[in-house]
Parts: sequence; C-alpha cells; structure tokens
Amino acid sequence: MPSSRLLLVALLLGLTGCGDMLMHRAGQDYFPLVSGSCWTYEPARVDSVGHDSTVAGRRAKVVYRDFAPEFWLKTTAEVRRLIRRTVIRGGYEYVLEEQYGLEYVLPLVVGASWAEAFRDTVVLLGTDTVPVFDSIWARVAAVEDLTTPAGSFLQCYRIDINRTVQAETSFTESRTEWLAPGVGLVRLDYGGNTTLLLDYHIGPLP
Repeated sequence: MPSSRLLLVALLLGLTGCGDMLMHRAGQDYFPLVSGSCWTYEPARVDSVGHDSTVAGRRAKVVYRDFAPEFWLKTTAEVRRLIRRTVIRGGYEYVLEEQYGLEYVLPLVVGASWAEAFRDTVVLLGTDTVPVFDSIWARVAAVEDLTTPAGSFLQCYRIDINRTVQAETSFTESRTEWLAPGVGLVRLDYGGNTTLLLDYHIGPLP
C-alpha cells in the first residue's frame, strides 16, 4: 500500500478513536448527585449527598460539604448551586444575593467555556445601598488521567474556574478541578493547596 494511503488510514483510525472517546465521555456522569453518595478527601474534608429539599423556590439536592448544607440543581444541560450572601445592618439581616449560580455547562467538552454574571443594588436602612456583582468564568482545559489515594482515574476533565465577587466583602478566587467519570471531584487545586480523593462510594452503602 502506498505511504500516502497508509497515512490516510492511520489518520481515519485516529479520528474514529478520538470520536469514540468523545462520545464515551459525553455519556458519562462527571458530577453524580446520587443520594447516599460520599467522598472523603485529604486533607480532611468529607462531601455527601442527602435528600431533596425545596429551597429558594426550586427543588434542589442537598449536598453536605464538611457537614454544612449546600443546595444544587442538575439538568442534562447544566449544574447550578445556590448562592446566598447577606449582611447585618442595624440588627437586621439583608439578603444581597440569592440565586442558583451556574457552576458547570454539560456535557463537558475540551475547549468549552462558560460565563455568567449577577448584578443588583440592594437598599439597606432606607438610604444606604450596596452594589452587588458576582461573576464566574470557567473553561474545560484538558482530559487527563489522574492517580489519587483512592486509585487511578482515566479520562478526567480538568476545569479552570475563576470567580469575582464585589459586594459588602469583595474577593477574586481561582481554582482547578479534576472530575472523573462516574465519580466526580477527584482533585482540587485552590489557594496553593491540593485536595485529593481518598475514598468514595456512589449511592448508599448496602
């Protein structure tokens, strides 16, 4: 067979293999919110999924991060988390922000990115105002194989996430997450620290 035809065959086989892997990843659950699931990380951190609850007008899944409840929504197109920021003035609590903010756009695909911004101005004590700005930008940077104390995980998506908040307290944060198919978060790099998956189970233990 001429070398040009050999090259074409090799290229087609490579493209077919890449397409098969892309379709395989698209059918996987990289953020399983199954009641009874639990993930243990080092250094010390425990995440678990509880029951459903109606919060802020939506039926959400309760996720406990180190036993503190969070509220998540998941569809075939996206994953959102309840964000609630408050401030105390004159003995009263004022809500600066309460919304299900975007976390992930599904399905995950290398090179895909998403962004969302929340803006509002909250009036406190009749005259005092607080402008609120909360934005997220994220990008699926790569597909990587990863090893943690919980084992080896293939075809993990590496996601770079940046958030900026300007309100009563303002901050900017950046983090990188690795999500494994059928497992979820297996590694987190944030604030100069690395968190690795130590043990997990999806769904309740028998």
